[in-house]
Amino acid sequence: MRYTFRPFIVAWVLGATFAAGRWAQAQGFRLQPQPPTVISGNDVGFRIDGLKGGNMPIGVLVVRINGQWVEVGSAVGPQRLTAK
Repeated sequence: MRYTFRPFIVAWVLGATFAAGRWAQAQGFRLQPQPPTVISGNDVGFRIDGLKGGNMPIGVLVVRINGQWVEVGSAVGPQRLTAK
């Protein structure tokens, strides 16, 4: 490859990258955080994080503390079964 041809290739790659970025921006492609969907009563709710299989909601239990939804922890854990 001749030395005078390399700047042309570099300019073309940079131009194509710039054009692709501008095209993506023109499409309105932005990652905007969406507030999570919470199905709730007064102080207890279920935050939907996604869908499994297209129609089964997946999420976590949440409670409202001082106006904020907080994930519920569990004090119950697995117990080791031992034979004595």
